[in-house]
Amino acid sequence: MALHHLVHINAHILAQDERTSNILLRAENEKLQCENAAMLEALKNVTCPPCGGPPFGGEEREPNLHKLRLEGDSLVAAKNKYRQTMLDSLTSVQRQQTFEALTSYGTNPYNPFEQPSSSESQTIQPQLLSQMDIPQLSETAAIAVEELKQLFLTDEALWVMSSIEGTYVIDQESYEKFSHSIKHFRNLSARVESSKDVTVVPIEATSLIDMFLDLEKWKMLFPTIVNKAEMIHTLGSELPIKENCNVLQMIWEQLHILSPLVPPREFMIVRCCQQIGEGLWIIADVSQHIVNSDQVSPSCYKRPSGCLIRSLPNAHTEVSWIEHVEVDHTADTHRMYRELVSGGSGYGARRWIVTLERMCERMALSTILIMPATDWSETIPTVEGRKSVMKLGERMVKIFSEMLIMSGKIEFPQQSKGGVRILIRMNMKPGQIPGLVASAASCLSIPLTPLQVFNSLRSNDTRHQWDVLCHGNAITETARIFTGSSGTNYINLLQNMVQEPHKTMMVLQECYMDALGGMIVYSPLDMATMSIAASGEVDPLNIPILPQATTIGELYSCWLFRFLSLMKITRNVSENTADKVSRLISQTVQSIKVMLNCPPE
Repeated sequence: MALHHLVHINAHILAQDERTSNILLRAENEKLQCENAAMLEALKNVTCPPCGGPPFGGEEREPNLHKLRLEGDSLVAAKNKYRQTMLDSLTSVQRQQTFEALTSYGTNPYNPFEQPSSSESQTIQPQLLSQMDIPQLSETAAIAVEELKQLFLTDEALWVMSSIEGTYVIDQESYEKFSHSIKHFRNLSARVESSKDVTVVPIEATSLIDMFLDLEKWKMLFPTIVNKAEMIHTLGSELPIKENCNVLQMIWEQLHILSPLVPPREFMIVRCCQQIGEGLWIIADVSQHIVNSDQVSPSCYKRPSGCLIRSLPNAHTEVSWIEHVEVDHTADTHRMYRELVSGGSGYGARRWIVTLERMCERMALSTILIMPATDWSETIPTVEGRKSVMKLGERMVKIFSEMLIMSGKIEFPQQSKGGVRILIRMNMKPGQIPGLVASAASCLSIPLTPLQVFNSLRSNDTRHQWDVLCHGNAITETARIFTGSSGTNYINLLQNMVQEPHKTMMVLQECYMDALGGMIVYSPLDMATMSIAASGEVDPLNIPILPQATTIGELYSCWLFRFLSLMKITRNVSENTADKVSRLISQTVQSIKVMLNCPPE
């Protein structure tokens, strides 16, 4: 009887919980539909562009309207499905806590139960290959490995010095004779990019190879180059790398430069890792067309590229790198970046090597077990807290890099003028602040060296002159964690010296400068959140963050790219939103130019 009575009680509680759940989910559904309708209505009121042409008609608006409808529908479906799954798996007490968290959406800036919408989910899914495809993939990989052996080890005559950049490139006439390859693009705008570079990094060779073959580690090793990567298929031995490394993978990857003015490059590649001698490995990447996908750029083809990894004493590794690609989309690249992209500092070997050097130094410093004498902090008391803040900084840089792929969002072309590009998107990714986010990007050329600009922008003494987060007040630094051997590479915590009552804010910032340029990326955090991060007691992956940044590079003079994101709490998409964020970034850029004493245009 007791058991029977308990079943009835549990059934009654379950029924009540289900009714409550349905009411809440129905209310949330109606709320999202209202928000979707508001966004649609706002797009109907878009004013005419500044070019003097007619206002946007139905044909021009329809792609954006269609996108919003799809995103709204998929968002509602995804959220309802995920929440119901969560609720079904929880006890009554846990479910009540979940309900309270869900109903706080829209007022609480962080909702741990939010999940990405379908439009933000993985775009490429693992696929099964037929037995007929596997021999072809193996042959493609074997040819790529043999070609790289010749380019790395045997035939220096294939390399010639470029008269333009002063770096080594592949002599295409000689290459075509030995490789018997065909050109994949016949347009006059098509070109071949080739480059090589070498370095020594402080990491075991087998550990580095493991990072190359694990896509999550691969993305974190090259956060400013690899935007996305998905494993399509894996073949090869399951033995540890040091015993056998004949591994074959099919990968979809999206690579990018730190600017939305340059289109990303997508490749479907075969990656082969093969040990070719004692302490010597080759990792080869080459494009293949066995698996077709709309996500693969039709204007990029990767010829055999990759690296030669040589194990050295004292836990060091020599890495030689070759990049060799065909491209046919120069016209899609902003004129300011065309020379950068076509040279080695864009997608070339030099950029991969420089990034690898910086990230290996960062990893080495993140694993030490004592507080380094070079670091100092008033707010990070333990080694665990230091590691947590470093992970949060790593996430912040990665999130910023991902945000630069500004395609697939709602754009306001009539606001994208004067060097400013405005886009608005619904942010639903885990670990990021949910809601509508307005993003602005601007790029300009400055007659100074990159290091001069970098030092001016990271200076605490002059930051209040350009950073709107300072509100015109001076700032103080409360912690600094070095992430490299250079004094320019570090994470620091900044605090406004004049705090508003009941609103204590801090800024988490990561800076670096390398041979190709620099970055200053930062995000405001309230004092309580920063204290949690510095304690080392929580996973930094769960701390929401919305970064802003400035990137700095060099052509004939220094170019500076500025990126700003603004949380739109009211969630009403309108021209006023775009105007506000456009004015904000324009004012910031103008303040930077005044601070740097740039001549008037």
